[in-house]
Amino acid sequence: MYIPAAFNITDQNIIDDFVKENAFAIVITSDADGVPVATHLPLMLEVSPDGKRVLHGHFARGNAHWKLMEQGRSTLVVFHGAHSYISPRWYNHENVPTWNYQTVHAYCTPNIYTDRETLQKAVSNLTAEYEDHSKYSVDALSPKLLNMELRGIVGITLHVERFEAKFKLSQTRDIESYTNVIAELERSDNANDRGIAAAMKQHNPHT
Repeated sequence: MYIPAAFNITDQNIIDDFVKENAFAIVITSDADGVPVATHLPLMLEVSPDGKRVLHGHFARGNAHWKLMEQGRSTLVVFHGAHSYISPRWYNHENVPTWNYQTVHAYCTPNIYTDRETLQKAVSNLTAEYEDHSKYSVDALSPKLLNMELRGIVGITLHVERFEAKFKLSQTRDIESYTNVIAELERSDNANDRGIAAAMKQHNPHT
């Protein structure tokens, strides 16, 4: 990924938080002919005590993408956050339009598994991330339904070799233009615009 120095994020804690907050990712693996295959998946980040990072998820068994991973093919995972058009009218000088955004790329080595116990644990963990466990639990499903559903998926673990993170948030603008951009974005009804305004406040290079 092309990352000018001003937009490069190297703080691993910031990257980890971004991945967790934007967990619905694009998973990309090339086939034998070099044609990229992409699947959209929710993934969970696990950080081991020794600092290694693994992404957990699962494919529908009918999705042939996992078979490419079974061959050990390197996989790119893209996490995207808010993004927004930036008008040059918001600067205190003549300029051109641009786009602000946040993204993290993870370069991974994949592993595939199909054993029932590990699949159930992975799905249960993913569901618990978004559900009130007292109101819904995969583990409470009837054995018949649970077994049927687990037979229909294939688990993946993506061992992260490296991350690249780019937060393009008008960091190269002067403080007056930077403040103007935030103010204009906050006036918008668009959630992405407001998300970029919040990110600019959080990562303000002028403070």
